[in-house]
Amino acid sequence: MKRFLPFLLAAVLVCSILFGAAAENAAAPTPFPSEKPAEALTSAELDALAGQLLFLAQNSEPLNDPTAEDAQYEDGVLFRYAFAALYCDRAEMTPDTRIQSYAISAGRDPVIRDTGIDSTLEEVLACYPNENEHLTGTSRKALLYLEEEADGNFRYGLVLRDGQRITQIVYGSAEKEGEQYRLSRLIYSLQSGMVSEISAAGLGSSGLTDQSLRDELYREISELRGENAYARVPTSAVGTDLTPFGAEDLSFSGFQLEGAKPEDMPGKPEIIGPEDWDGVRSAIRVVGDGYEAVFICDADGSNPLLLTFDITGKDLEGPRCVRLGDALYEDLNRFRHGENETDGVTELLYGTAGQAPYGLADYAGDDGMRLTYVTKATDGREVTMILQYENALLASIYLMADGE
Repeated sequence: MKRFLPFLLAAVLVCSILFGAAAENAAAPTPFPSEKPAEALTSAELDALAGQLLFLAQNSEPLNDPTAEDAQYEDGVLFRYAFAALYCDRAEMTPDTRIQSYAISAGRDPVIRDTGIDSTLEEVLACYPNENEHLTGTSRKALLYLEEEADGNFRYGLVLRDGQRITQIVYGSAEKEGEQYRLSRLIYSLQSGMVSEISAAGLGSSGLTDQSLRDELYREISELRGENAYARVPTSAVGTDLTPFGAEDLSFSGFQLEGAKPEDMPGKPEIIGPEDWDGVRSAIRVVGDGYEAVFICDADGSNPLLLTFDITGKDLEGPRCVRLGDALYEDLNRFRHGENETDGVTELLYGTAGQAPYGLADYAGDDGMRLTYVTKATDGREVTMILQYENALLASIYLMADGE
């Protein structure tokens, strides 16, 4: 049996029909109301939305053949419609049919709690409890809330992410029904900070399980309570409420660039040199996992001073978690900006050009778009960070310091 994977449905559900559109002469119900958006999600809300989708389905023709072999999934029988993909308990759409999971990836109308496709991350978070403003946790997960109730019931919210890139927001619950527990969940899938799909699972008979699975889920979620090794970097589209690139940004991902020595660089890098640099000074090159650094030094390798640091690995995060593959607007919104107007070609983001600290943007360079940030390290040396973009995606992260 094939297993329902929400992120695969995006390719299946491409359409131009708004959510809520039904077959001819079918009246579409309004989205589930948000009476108390600050409260934790319940399975009743997911059931209510399932009921609306069932109404639409009973007045529409599926785009696939539910009796075909490729419509049989572990979560149920797939009925594919323009407005949603429904996984049901049978291959016939009747008044007795029960939806066990569903996914919505098209439409502009609100779907649940005033959120829908293309809602932003912030808009979704604002509609549910959030006891973790800075999204502290691990680089993969962060707990938003965990509410415990009687009979072993609990409700939770969490984010799944790849570093700063949040991929899913999950709201779920464990609710006792007889001797079993219903484990239901609502999943917002995001791309570039906006909702691309809203799916739900754990409805109908497929959501019922024994206490051991309930306990396993609770243990996995509760373990996130004490995690604080990673957090979301503050961002702002306004920009003037952010700080400039500064000396504190030279410490990141286990690196401390100020005062760094070749032998102290993280991992097990290859150290090459010393070799002649400019006829007077020598250089040591350090090649590590996802980075390359160059130190100038005396001929015997003494008195090394970091000159350049180049991030080459796609998973290594630089200052304020900038990372290869970032969109330009994501990185721009992590550092101070907005002090001046732009002519559409260049922009002085903050400060006075040529006098650290300052930031510059070049939106029409011959070699692509570029963000340049300059600051003074605590030892007085000027440090420049250059972020180079190709097709508006970060392709190079390069830091260099004065040689003296």
